[in-house]
This record gives sequence, C-alpha cells and structure tokens, in this order.
Amino acid sequence: MASRNADLLVSLMLSTVTREQHIERSKECALALLGVGRIREAVASMMMDMRKHPNCDVPNEIHVIGIYASGAGDAALARAYIEVF
Repeated sequence: MASRNADLLVSLMLSTVTREQHIERSKECALALLGVGRIREAVASMMMDMRKHPNCDVPNEIHVIGIYASGAGDAALARAYIEVF
C-alpha cells in the first residue's frame, strides 16, 4: 500500500510540472552525471525520467541511441542523446 501511495504522490507531483520543466530538470541531472564520467548512469537517468512524465513519450528508436552510447562508452554521443530532448 505504501508503494501505491508513493506512486500516486509522484504522479500528482509530475502533473504540476510542465513537460518543458521536467525535460530541463532531467537533462540537468543527466548532464551532471555525464560531466563526472558516469555515462551509463547519465543515459539511464534520462531514459527513466522520460518515462516518468505522462507527456514525455519517446520512441524506442531514440533510446537505442542512448543505449549504444552507453555500451560504447561514447560520452559525445551520450551528450547528443541527452540534449536532443
């Protein structure tokens, strides 16, 4: 029950944040991780954040770019993936 309440709270909080605000915060967090060399975490953070907000549907093909960048350890491609949003 506690988990369901937490999910509801997150959903309510996200609904008060605009799509643009959510994307900007997500990018800031992901780029901060990327800035300290945590490529995989940066990509994963962006992917998860894009799934959290109801208005941030992203085609899987876009996420493939991030997954590839993460696996290859390509910071430049990971940055491009994050900044494309």
